[in-house]
Amino acid sequence: MTNETMRAMWCEAPNQLELRQVPVHELGDDDVLVKVAYTAICPWDVRAFSGLSSAVAFPRILGHEVAGRVAAVGKNVRNLQVGQKVAPDMIIKCGTCRACRSGRANRCLRPTFLQYGGGYADYVRVPQRNVHVLRPQTSLKAAAFMEPLACVLRGQDMLRLYPGEVELVVGLGPIGLMHMQVARAFGARVIASDPIEARLEKARALGADWTVNPNETDLGQFIKEATDGWGADAIALTVGSARMVEDVVRHLAPGGRLNIFAGIYPKDQVHLDPNQIHYGEWIITGSADSTPENMARALSLIEAGIVQTEALVSHVLPLEQLGQGFEMVRNRTGHKIMIEVNGEAA
Repeated sequence: MTNETMRAMWCEAPNQLELRQVPVHELGDDDVLVKVAYTAICPWDVRAFSGLSSAVAFPRILGHEVAGRVAAVGKNVRNLQVGQKVAPDMIIKCGTCRACRSGRANRCLRPTFLQYGGGYADYVRVPQRNVHVLRPQTSLKAAAFMEPLACVLRGQDMLRLYPGEVELVVGLGPIGLMHMQVARAFGARVIASDPIEARLEKARALGADWTVNPNETDLGQFIKEATDGWGADAIALTVGSARMVEDVVRHLAPGGRLNIFAGIYPKDQVHLDPNQIHYGEWIITGSADSTPENMARALSLIEAGIVQTEALVSHVLPLEQLGQGFEMVRNRTGHKIMIEVNGEAA
């Protein structure tokens, strides 16, 4: 595709977005060119676009929740055919640092994030090892959730659920709704909490055992009644708030585990009673990003229909309306906002 151009939503600087024609990526020998079908909007994209992430340099093309089809391959690439449906992992891990070699590739010491430009463009380029092949019947919209679901899986693994335990999921955006579905797949019962009725309705449709609006109902009392006074065996906190950490931890049962899934910005301090942690035998942990293994497991859950991701899509916008999509995410409009780049015909 030498000398060809593609559409891209170009971020020259924070809060500056325009549609440009840019050169199509040149392929290295081990690279795969993917024609983008859909790219979902992650809240991180919005934070980065707003200039609130010190790790993001401009200019750049954002977008990392991607699905599409193989458009071209480098000369060393094997077992991939033009036209195959794929989901690319847009974070390139070095594979050799201590983190990568100890099963913590999510904490790679030398990662390359969106090295060749992100998914708000007609094409992305990634190494072959970062390409996950889809079944022919897999929905490309559903597969675009591979990356965020992989992060959710990592967080849920931290909670080490036993069948029959009760997990409290706080915050029912797309991430919380995936936490809920994964917990139920592990055999747990789920209390789903959010102040927005539309999100509670979606949680009920996806199988929540209990739903509760904490602005209308005392959450602690609700949990006690649901668990016969025991408390939540596990909590997935998908809201980035230090005050929420302090509030929800008191709902843990003896031996309970809390996963602080969301980053907290601006940075803040959490004040907890260490005796509660000591005598309650609580485990408080975090999780960040995902590993290639998490990606593969996430895709298998999507393709098996165990986690329904396409059901989380509330709005599909054309590439040119990416800025509008960012505003919708800022305003918590709907559920998942999906950008249709080339669509199913990619």
